[in-house]
Amino acid sequence: MNFRIIDIQKDNNLDCYSVLTVVSVSYFMDFIDKIHENKGNIDEQRGVLSTRSAKIIREQMVKDLQGGGVLPPIVLGSIYGQFIDKNNFSELIYMKREEDEISILDGMQRIQALKDATYQHPINHELRVEFWFAYDESALLYRMLVLNSGQIPWGLEKQLKVVFKPVLKQLKARVRLSESSLEEIHSDYDILELFLAFTSRKVRIDRRQQLAEYHSALDIMSLLRERSTGGINKFEDIFQKMIEIDFLLKDIKNRYVFDNQTARLGFVVACSEAIFGLLGNREENDHKKVDKNFNYVIEKLETIKVKIQTNNNIVWKENYLSLDVLRDTLRSIPKEKHRQAFLDGFKVIFSASEIHSLAVCWNKMY
Repeated sequence: MNFRIIDIQKDNNLDCYSVLTVVSVSYFMDFIDKIHENKGNIDEQRGVLSTRSAKIIREQMVKDLQGGGVLPPIVLGSIYGQFIDKNNFSELIYMKREEDEISILDGMQRIQALKDATYQHPINHELRVEFWFAYDESALLYRMLVLNSGQIPWGLEKQLKVVFKPVLKQLKARVRLSESSLEEIHSDYDILELFLAFTSRKVRIDRRQQLAEYHSALDIMSLLRERSTGGINKFEDIFQKMIEIDFLLKDIKNRYVFDNQTARLGFVVACSEAIFGLLGNREENDHKKVDKNFNYVIEKLETIKVKIQTNNNIVWKENYLSLDVLRDTLRSIPKEKHRQAFLDGFKVIFSASEIHSLAVCWNKMY
């Protein structure tokens, strides 16, 4: 018995489709086996838990299933940006499975319980399976974050790597890190930390904080949900400009701009505040204003880039960076306040009519 559709709904907020189906357990296990063995087709996905409590819960699920119990729907997801109905659904899911483009968004442990139960004794009743077809990565990421709330928490770094892998993949495909000091970044977390800072408009991201607590995740989900703000694409454009400016300055050592994560964090948050407004003002909901602000920010950064390109002389660059002023200023500021200091300094880029020297930024750092 194939997947029988019982409901199709379009999520107009995320521009994606939810297809709720019913399928026999035996048929579903054949369909999902390879995906489950590959940890849900999500890198670093939490595999089958082996803790004592997890085993006890699974054993209880097995008993429930063998007694005719019903599990909550298992949720699968894939990227697909076209219309979905009963006529194209079946062909689509099998094509996506063959191309390894279906992921388990929610249900890894339940599928293992089903495996254990069917191994011991055939199960003849049916299972509900929900398919989410998202137009792009941002909609699917939002759905993954929502589904993972309340689950056994991962550390911030690990969950970010899993949830934002499509963002990283797209970013790395677009930006040539080899032309920048950012090629020296040893962990994807440094780029993800910049993305998190940009979306949350916060310079300090606590690595020990777990995403399951959702203080920062709620800010991220807000931007992911508001697809028309283009949060991911705007971050990529800002990141690209930062790379381009950094490349023009690569012959100056120990410059902080942008060969230091502290300065980079201050920079991206300054850009984010200039685009989306101060956190809490909810200006990000005014999409026309956001786009206008974004164009203004890109224009200001392009002006700085062109100015450096035009004066391609190391002495001029050193004078423009005013590193003596920067170093003196940083020495007077406690190290734990350097991120905020760079944020305050880079804000000047978007408030001053023209920047003749970055000394004007450094003098506003404290």
